[in-house]
Amino acid sequence: MEPIALTLGQKFEIEKFSREIDNSDDLAALRSIAKELLVAWKQQQAASAWIVRQQSQGL
Repeated sequence: MEPIALTLGQKFEIEKFSREIDNSDDLAALRSIAKELLVAWKQQQAASAWIVRQQSQGL
């Protein structure tokens, strides 16, 4: 099984948003971003677990 790799476009997006975060002095905005990322991360984990379950059931 091959490791998951980011596309070049995804790497550029990461860099773009990382710079925006680094340049932000707005604590409320940074908190909001952190919470959105937490939700997205947990949704991704749930989706990955669902895929694994589907594959293990032979569907």
